[in-house]
Amino acid sequence: MADWKSSDKSPEKDLSSIGAMFETKKIKKMYDISELYPTKIIKLLGINSERYSVKLADPEKFTVSEVLRLSYILNIDPNLIINVIQAETEKKIQERVNIVKFKFEK
Repeated sequence: MADWKSSDKSPEKDLSSIGAMFETKKIKKMYDISELYPTKIIKLLGINSERYSVKLADPEKFTVSEVLRLSYILNIDPNLIINVIQAETEKKIQERVNIVKFKFEK
């Protein structure tokens, strides 16, 4: 993946703490950040609170653009967020692929 050009400006202290949690792998599910400065993150992402909650509960709904914006806001590599989303959704995706494979094998 391409090198990520992080912001020259440091994130605010509260948001940098969320970035540090991603960097130290303390975030296991995207919903883990739901109570961490949601109003500020929602405003900076440019989405409404309902969409934010839905995406945290079902992170495969995050668009690439939203992941990149969140990583920019937190001043972290987007791969850190993608790794959390991948780990959280991998089983669900495997089940969907297996269902489709099974239908084609008939």
